[in-house]
Amino acid sequence: METSKKTGIPRFIFIIIPLILAAMYYYAVFIESNPAEKTVEDFYQAYLSQDYDTVAEKLSVFWSLQLLPQYSSMSPQELIDNREQIEKDTSAVIAEIEGQNGELASEENIEVVPLPEYTIIVENSALVVYSILENGQQSGMEMAILIMEKGQLRIYSISPVNEQILQTISKEDLLKFDENLKELLG
Repeated sequence: METSKKTGIPRFIFIIIPLILAAMYYYAVFIESNPAEKTVEDFYQAYLSQDYDTVAEKLSVFWSLQLLPQYSSMSPQELIDNREQIEKDTSAVIAEIEGQNGELASEENIEVVPLPEYTIIVENSALVVYSILENGQQSGMEMAILIMEKGQLRIYSISPVNEQILQTISKEDLLKFDENLKELLG
């Protein structure tokens, strides 16, 4: 009596393929995230939950100068070297300002949604465009320019933006900004 060998696809492969696809999806959605977009999301999440230490951590020391004139005589390198103290002072000033402003928008009705199609990342800087949703409705769009400080992207500026402005921004513009940043920070 002759026994025939089964040929074909092993049954376990039908289990392995969906598991691999699920793992890839999980990694793409929950683990691998764009560092520039994550910085902006973390900044707003901290701001809306009134975690001003994290807010200050996500901001560039150069942004903080507008709140802390006592540091304006420092060189760019001195500012970066004094980042820890500048963060503490920035956090305290923002907390004081927000305390005077009264009630903030809550996390429940505000959402920040990065628009990855507009995100540009170069060596020492990045540009992130995002929608601000209030109660599920878009209330506006903003653009954040981030710069690399001590190995992390930090928010250098935030400004309102519209579709017309977005069409004029290119990667070359950010590369020029990046070159100027390198010269400034030496």
